[in-house]
Amino acid sequence: MINLSGRQRMLSQKITRLSLAISITNDSLQSDTYVVELEDAWETWKQSHDELEGAYRNNDYPALKLLFDELEVSFNEIDLAVGQLLKQNLSKDSTAIALNLETISENEPLFLSYMDQITFKLDELVNDKIDKLSRIQLTLLIITLVFIALEIFLVLRPKLAEADTNKSMHDNMLKMINQISDYAIIFLDKEGKIQNWNSGAERIHGYIGTEMIGHHITVFSSAEDQASKKADKQLQVAKENGIATNEEWIVRKDKSGFWAKTTITAIYNIEGNHIGFGRVTQDLTEAKKTEQAKVLHAKNKELEEFTYIVSHDLKVPVRTISNYIEIIREDHESELSKELLRYINSIDKAAARMQALIHGLLDYSLLGKSPTLEPLNLNQTLKDVREDLNSLIQVHDARISVGELPNLNVYPVEMRQLFQNLITNAIKFRKDDVAPVISIEGHLVEGFWKFSVKDNGIGIEEKQFEKIFIIFQRATTESKFEGQGIGLANCKKITEMHGGRLWVESEPGIGSTFYFTISSNLS
Repeated sequence: MINLSGRQRMLSQKITRLSLAISITNDSLQSDTYVVELEDAWETWKQSHDELEGAYRNNDYPALKLLFDELEVSFNEIDLAVGQLLKQNLSKDSTAIALNLETISENEPLFLSYMDQITFKLDELVNDKIDKLSRIQLTLLIITLVFIALEIFLVLRPKLAEADTNKSMHDNMLKMINQISDYAIIFLDKEGKIQNWNSGAERIHGYIGTEMIGHHITVFSSAEDQASKKADKQLQVAKENGIATNEEWIVRKDKSGFWAKTTITAIYNIEGNHIGFGRVTQDLTEAKKTEQAKVLHAKNKELEEFTYIVSHDLKVPVRTISNYIEIIREDHESELSKELLRYINSIDKAAARMQALIHGLLDYSLLGKSPTLEPLNLNQTLKDVREDLNSLIQVHDARISVGELPNLNVYPVEMRQLFQNLITNAIKFRKDDVAPVISIEGHLVEGFWKFSVKDNGIGIEEKQFEKIFIIFQRATTESKFEGQGIGLANCKKITEMHGGRLWVESEPGIGSTFYFTISSNLS
């Protein structure tokens, strides 16, 4: 049924295109060819409709039956108008032809919209994806409108200008496309250069008026996507398959960015020649926020259970072990042999390490528990961190330089902890007899602030680059470097809370640079 529905979409578009062609051609031989093609497409379209009607009306889903009833109205309008247009073409009644063409053009978007709703309702019932239905429907409807507008704008505009009725239809269609503000709709030539766009494109991309006309679509791509020629590859896929969809990072005029879903449709003229593309961009910022909110809620519930287990089921037994060890020492130490005392001391040290791990685990689980975003002066934050670490800095003669850092909307407690952990590590993992030298910088890169904390310490082997960010994992097992392997796991979690990521570049014996990104527009 889904395949039949897809065929109906293509046939209805073909019917509209051939009806337009018949109404404007002055070549009688070419007109006869169009008439034959229209009659064939019309008959196939009606046969497919009858097949779909039997399938949809015999199902057990009331929603599908209701949608098909609504589809039937636009189907009957188009069916009647096509039949009359074919008769009027013989008599060359231009006024009647124009009226029926207007009926076809007005009802085709409705027909396609209902057909898409039926198709994706069926897909929803099969795959249980109810939450995605409305978004898919709306996107397909917008694409349909763009397709129709592009054909009018790029293929038939010169001849439509000769007929007042058709010109009015053309102007109204483009006006309707221009007024869509939630989607960026861009008309491209066959090389991928911008020819026209709607008000939604101005709002979403940040450019005004005609300042982007003639520029290639790659102007919206990130540096990484430009280097990989991602946009050109998408255009090629659309040309070969008719359509190309993708989720990608889009760059605005002010260099800020956002995640978007892009759909590129190839446009062909009546003769089958490729003449351009339509590109629809949907800003996914709100959808991502909703998705992240759902994930965060689920994680918070898991963390509540985890925190309870840690605080009650793990801490109490370990504390009991430590208490009994203390009692044995106080009451029976003189009765114990040196060997037994050594065992008891080992047990006590192990219990102390376990308590430290549990406390670290609790701290990790509570990160992001109930944070509040606040404006924060990072320059002042670094001054406060250096004051807190002053004793450690003085003991090891560490030198710390800090570049000019921004004011950002962040989680202040967590952000302070992030810098403090990275600086502490830079001092801790120093080379023998070499004073630590630490450099901290920040730069705005495509909608994110990219920070670096560079040191001249012992460095890290490349095979350890991923391991060190996993909780309880450490790059070195040397006893002189104390710790439980929790600090960098906390840092990674904090950066992810801010919509960024954390990574390291390092060379053993030379030093390490920890990089992390923070979204510049958290809200």
